[in-house]
Parts: sequence; C-alpha cells; structure tokens
Amino acid sequence: MNDPFAEPSDTRQAILGAAFRALCEHGYANVTIQRIGDEFDKSPSLVYHHYDGKDDLLIDLLGFLLDEFEASIADGAVAEPSEGDDAAARVGTEIAPEEAFDRSARDQLDGYLTAAVDPASLDEEYAPDARFVTVMTELRSQAGSDEAYREHFDRSDRVFGEYLKRLVREAAADASRDGAEGTNGDRSVAASEVASTLQTFATGAMFRWTTTNEKSWVAESRGGIDRYLEAMLPLVETTGSGE
Repeated sequence: MNDPFAEPSDTRQAILGAAFRALCEHGYANVTIQRIGDEFDKSPSLVYHHYDGKDDLLIDLLGFLLDEFEASIADGAVAEPSEGDDAAARVGTEIAPEEAFDRSARDQLDGYLTAAVDPASLDEEYAPDARFVTVMTELRSQAGSDEAYREHFDRSDRVFGEYLKRLVREAAADASRDGAEGTNGDRSVAASEVASTLQTFATGAMFRWTTTNEKSWVAESRGGIDRYLEAMLPLVETTGSGE
C-alpha cells in the first residue's frame, strides 16, 4: 500500500504523514509522539507544538483522510476522485486514486468486502494491507471509551454508508440491465438496507480478521455475503432516493 502522504503540501500534512507511518509500524499501543517525531523530517518539537498528545494527532489524521475521501465522492461520481488523491478507498478510512473508482459498482463492492475480510489477498498499490487493517481496528476500538474517536467513527460510518448506498444502487441497476432476477418475489429492498448490511459485515470481518490466527472462516463468510448480494441486488429499488 502506497504512503498517502508521500508528497505533503504543508507542515500539517508532513506531521500527519509521520503519524501514519509510525502508526503502521508500531501499532496504536506502541506509537508515541516521540516515535511520530522520529518519522518527521523537520524538528520533532513541531509535533508537540501542534498537538497535545497522540490521540489528538491520530484523530486529526483520521479526520484528514475522511475529508479527502468525502471530497472525492462529493459530486456523486464515484469514478472521479479529486486531483491529488493518491491512496486507497480504504475500509474505515479514506482517500482513493482514480483506478480505485474506475471499475464497475459491483467490482468496487467486491473490493470493499475483500479488503475487510481478507486484506492480505489484495496486491493493488492503493489497497489496504494487513497492517493498515490492524491499526484501523485498534483505532476503532478506542471509540469504546473515547468520545472523540466515537464521533469520528460515527461520521465515518455515515460517509461510507452513503458511498455504499450509491454503489448498491448502481450495481442493482446493472443487474437489472443484465436481466438478473431476485429470489423473493416482488418485494423491493432499500439500497440503504443492503448498504448497512454490507457495512456491518465489513466492520465485523475486520475485527475477526485482526483478532484471530485461524482463517478458515474467511471463504465461507465471503461466500455467504456474495450470495446475499446476488439475491438482494435484483430487488433493490433503483429509482427515487434509494432509501
């Protein structure tokens, strides 16, 4: 996975890049302001000047990544991120290159699910690697006792929920054009319901993948969610708000 801060445009981005690299190397429990300063190519004292502590810095890092991802999909065109975005459409965070979006909606959904349930199987330069998924799980765990992290992941879930809802609606429209038929009669399903199910599956899969050594569940879980999509996409309402 490429470093999204390889070419920082200002001091803030340089500090956030140092935090990103230190976090991926050491993990949440072992990352410190000192270790972040060691990754910073200017005076480490600047890190202390800008941030009160590591959580203050890491929350700013998460917010920056989410801002970039949200900007890339703000115009409703998931295939055209803003110029300069050069990392991945990552599970739980945010920024993506054009090639991450320049695929069918179903392929993007497949990539999202694979990144959650088996990140080690991905080799795209913008895809999350195993270490990134691990540290994102560690950061999300802090929301259990830290309101600032909780507020971030509330917002992150909203942003990714809207992104997934759009992908579900587009994938459903593609399935309809291809003549796919649902298995539940004439009942329609809201795109938001399917998106929420996928998001919950992905969050749980990330935790399970990060916290277990035995991975025989991966194939069965992925097979189950794929069958769910095959059954649900032809039933999704593709007109109106898609709620």
